[in-house]
Amino acid sequence: MTRIALATEGKSEHWIIKHIVQTFFKSEEIFFRQVQPQVFDDTQEEIGGWFEVLKFCGRTDDIRAALVESDYLIIQIDTDESNNPNFNVPHTKEGAVAKTNEELYNDVIDKIESIIDPQLENELKNKIIFAVCIHSIECWLLPIFCTNNHKTDIRNCLITLNVELRRKNLNIIPPKKQKEKRQIAYSNILRNLRRKSDIVSASIYNKGFSNFVSDLNKIEFLV
Repeated sequence: MTRIALATEGKSEHWIIKHIVQTFFKSEEIFFRQVQPQVFDDTQEEIGGWFEVLKFCGRTDDIRAALVESDYLIIQIDTDESNNPNFNVPHTKEGAVAKTNEELYNDVIDKIESIIDPQLENELKNKIIFAVCIHSIECWLLPIFCTNNHKTDIRNCLITLNVELRRKNLNIIPPKKQKEKRQIAYSNILRNLRRKSDIVSASIYNKGFSNFVSDLNKIEFLV
């Protein structure tokens, strides 16, 4: 069995990342452990969000503990709030020119790696996998339902996704306070990613998603 620790912004990101990894490695036995925020019986026990993910990355003992008890650590974060001074990864570069998705992705990785203790990061580099969502993890789900240019959207993805779900008479993703309905909606969406090929096909429309899928190939399983 391969053990994978997850540090995500919240519970919905936990569901999506877990489903993607399980489907990508369908024939493998994987045990997942949510380390940030803590989730027990589908109940989030701690505060989530991008700031908490960054704080977790700065806690050397927590990262080391996660990788003592697990073989790999996946760190997920959205970029929609990276302009925030506490994140400090602007969406634009010199001359107020918008960064490309690849530039933003690389800058976020650099930011996270600058927070992780250098010695630890160097020691465990091959055990840490990044899931950088440009700009939110719902953008990764758009290609499942969109048949037009919205497949590559990086803004207002939750709104766009719900529009497409309504058109197909499917359950929309409700506000976070409606926990049970929210889980049902995400579960219904993720059923459309049944095979590894479905994930690979969807990932090509978002740089963060495609890089994550590529990095999953780093995971080695015991024979």
